[in-house]
Amino acid sequence: MYQKKRQRVAYLFLIPAMVLFLLFVAYPVLNTLKTSLYSLRIQTLSQGGKFVGFQNFIKLAQDKTMLTSLVFTVGFTVVSVILETVLGMACALIMNRTFKGQGFVRAMILIPWCIPTIVSGLMWSYMFSESFGVINQALKAIGLSPVMWVTGAKGAFSSMIIADVWKTSPYMSLLLLSGLKTVPGDIYEAAAIDGAGKIQQFFFITLPVIKPVVLVSVMFRTIQSFRIYDLVKVLTDGGPNSATQSLTMYTMKQYFTFGDLGYGAALAVLTFAVSLIIAMFFYDGMKSKLEV
Repeated sequence: MYQKKRQRVAYLFLIPAMVLFLLFVAYPVLNTLKTSLYSLRIQTLSQGGKFVGFQNFIKLAQDKTMLTSLVFTVGFTVVSVILETVLGMACALIMNRTFKGQGFVRAMILIPWCIPTIVSGLMWSYMFSESFGVINQALKAIGLSPVMWVTGAKGAFSSMIIADVWKTSPYMSLLLLSGLKTVPGDIYEAAAIDGAGKIQQFFFITLPVIKPVVLVSVMFRTIQSFRIYDLVKVLTDGGPNSATQSLTMYTMKQYFTFGDLGYGAALAVLTFAVSLIIAMFFYDGMKSKLEV
């Protein structure tokens, strides 16, 4: 009887969380999915939309601008996450060591992550300026030609990667550091006695032990990078010629610039579906690792 009462109390405390979940997560997702099946524009919102089935999704496959945005988003996600993981691991290994001034070094490494993305984007836009940017000024000083960081397609992509890696690598290092703290020190001592070097210890001890943490960190960053909007908006505004327009930015344009709610919802469903697939992929990897 007492156990059943405890269960009822536990369920009672879950009700507020479930209500909030239904209101702010489940309902918006289902409503977006429903809207994607209609031809609905903001100008005629009061009149309701016309049911068109999967026509909006068929339009997605035929939309060259959407495909360009998707290719950029995937490319940006892959390159940035790889670089952030490598650099974040390096920073985490540094922060995990004990040395004089350790607290100061940790604080300095985490500063870029503490800066708001909008501020970070504005800062990099000034640095990448072709006329007075400090980066091009430095290139000129050593006899090199200035680079079209923002107005050129290749330069714009590179500038996006540089700004994002600088901003988010500390976040990755913080997550990976939490994993490094779980590795027992006596394992390294035993490996050193057996003749294992630092590199061997890293690949055969550190990485296998913290693999679940690495997978979670990469999953978070992959989903976040795939949904990038603010940095693109501030740094390049999707230019030049939509070369750096992310899928989220294209979705926002359909909603608020063109007022096409049905097609915008279809784009949002696509983004959600890809994010869900990414999460399931990494979940399977973590599950298989934990079962071993």
